[in-house]
Amino acid sequence: MSVLSVTTELTVWCRKGCFIWKEDGFTVTHSAADPVGAARLITRHFRRPADEESPDTREHDSADRPPTDSVR
Repeated sequence: MSVLSVTTELTVWCRKGCFIWKEDGFTVTHSAADPVGAARLITRHFRRPADEESPDTREHDSADRPPTDSVR
C-alpha cells in the first residue's frame, strides 16, 4: 500500500492493484495498471480553472519554484 497526499482535498491510495480516492463523498477506484487514466479522472474533478489560481502562483514562473522531483 502507498499513499500520495496531493492537496488537502485529495489523497490517492494505491492498494491491491487499484488507485483509490474520494470524490463528493464517494470512494472511486481505478486500475493501477492505468495511471494516466486515473490522473485524467482526478484532474477532471479536482482541477481549478486558471482564474481561481492564487495570485501567488501566477506571479512566479517555474524557475522560482523548488523542484518537485526527488531521487531515491
